[in-house]
Amino acid sequence: MANPFDGLDPDAVLRELRKQADDLENKATQLRTDLASASATATSPDGAVTVTLSPTGALQDITFAGPVSKVAPDLLGPLVMKTAQAAQREVSDRVTASLAQQFGDSETMDFITQLMPKPPAAPRRDTGEGVEEGSVLRKRQGGRPRTDPDTAGGSLLR
Repeated sequence: MANPFDGLDPDAVLRELRKQADDLENKATQLRTDLASASATATSPDGAVTVTLSPTGALQDITFAGPVSKVAPDLLGPLVMKTAQAAQREVSDRVTASLAQQFGDSETMDFITQLMPKPPAAPRRDTGEGVEEGSVLRKRQGGRPRTDPDTAGGSLLR
């Protein structure tokens, strides 16, 4: 049986192994740096809500600005959620991009992307009243228009 190491220069093999180890260490350091800075901040279109998420998707900060006073209380929760979802998509994109740089082969990336959270489905349009499904605007129950209690003789409590 022939020796598979015949003709190999042990010093050359050792140099190549050290080079590969250094390359892996550099990639790991770069990946650690990229992932540590992959947090994302999103702000609602009206500027009322700003959400910051960590690279893992954990909530790091939420702030409310002046325009929040114009948002109805029952619409604030959906506005926060929509803003957080935008930040989640950004975090997912950043993490995926960092991983793709280091593990660009398709088999590894397929495995990694299977573990990433899926973005929420895009809202569908409701052409009935011009309101997009999934938006922070909601139809009023009963479909009745609001009336001004001063001019219609109605009560504020309905």
